[in-house]
Amino acid sequence: MFIIFCVVLGAAFGSFACCQAWRIRLKEEKEKDPGRRSVCLSCGKQLRWFENVPILSWVLQKGKCRKCGAKIGRAEICAEILGFVSFGLIAWKFVGMVPTEVTDVVEFFGALDLARMVAAMAAMVGLLILAVYDAKWQEMPVSILIYTIAMGLVYAVVTNVTWSLLGSVGLLAGVYYLLYFFSKEKLVGGGDWLLCLAIGLLLRKWQLALLELFLANFLGAVVMLPKKRRKTAFGPFLVVAFVVIFAFEETLLGALAINL
Repeated sequence: MFIIFCVVLGAAFGSFACCQAWRIRLKEEKEKDPGRRSVCLSCGKQLRWFENVPILSWVLQKGKCRKCGAKIGRAEICAEILGFVSFGLIAWKFVGMVPTEVTDVVEFFGALDLARMVAAMAAMVGLLILAVYDAKWQEMPVSILIYTIAMGLVYAVVTNVTWSLLGSVGLLAGVYYLLYFFSKEKLVGGGDWLLCLAIGLLLRKWQLALLELFLANFLGAVVMLPKKRRKTAFGPFLVVAFVVIFAFEETLLGALAINL
């Protein structure tokens, strides 16, 4: 039941991430904010509650506004699905086998593990916003980058600060900063290395950071090379790779230890 609650929460935060990405963009372009309630950006229609149900509303409406027929966009449904999956995997990572006699959440997790899970989910919200924003406009808002780095730092401190943490941060953020600096933003943008700083803090181990580099670049190559684009948003690939590696951390580290 706890995992079910978390996947629903994750889908809602995926929808929230899209709304916040649009609000930040409108603010930066000095356009009028549509207000607290969600509206269609094409016709201005205020959405009803049943048009705001994450994933389900998009599917039933076939990705279009019910009034004007304008396309809602793929980034929205992808963010909701990613939120659904990521929150479920984070909950699964921390839950394990739930003793039937334990009914109190804090009693089951322990205060420290509960703090780790909350920090990871809070960081995931920032990652979702960054992924959506980067996918749409190939930029990342500084305020959300700072927030996500702060949540990554909280998670790292609550979990355990070791030398491996420095290796994780140095490898991920260092490689992308060098690419950003020497290519003068032709290969990666300034936001990418800051995003990698946050992800490095969350992964905490240099082995996982190395896997992150491989998987993110592999996903980017598989998706983008057939389209032959010279420039693309790399943030979403970094976030998707992070979700996989973070969720299956113990399995991946065990496989690496056996092979080494």
